[in-house]
Amino acid sequence: MESLAVFFSARGRLAPRAFAAGAAVVYATAFLSPLLISPPVMLRAGLVPFALVQAIAIWCWFCLHAKRLRDADRQVGVAVAIAVLYALAVILFLLLVALIMPFGDAAQTARAGDVPALPVLIATLTAEAGIFAYVAAAILALVVAPVPVAIGFSIWAATRSAATSSARA
Repeated sequence: MESLAVFFSARGRLAPRAFAAGAAVVYATAFLSPLLISPPVMLRAGLVPFALVQAIAIWCWFCLHAKRLRDADRQVGVAVAIAVLYALAVILFLLLVALIMPFGDAAQTARAGDVPALPVLIATLTAEAGIFAYVAAAILALVVAPVPVAIGFSIWAATRSAATSSARA
């Protein structure tokens, strides 16, 4: 149970090596979560599994970064800001997918071999040249923007040295 505290509790400190391992797990989870917006999953559960996994990943990301920043004797405010921006990006992405992906009777034609929603979303954006495509492309850019910021911040946090014993007291 203590190993889960690394991911779900924002209290305490975390060494760079443990932080890097935990961050790799969180990023892998977030990277694989778009599989949850495939038509078979969306037919049975909608967007809830994707949103739930993303919410958990954001919380775990924040907890890891808060601990690492405390260990490096830094403030956690930037981690809060990046987590909030990423959460807003996920909400925008969910809204965009909800607008483009078919639900109801149209979704009943989806088979288990259908492609995930992300390629459908990109194909829709490139096929249409109307105002919706431009707005959706701008929203998609806003969705993607926090990802390199979060990765860069993770690298920065991992490279901070631990605070000395006197600074921790």
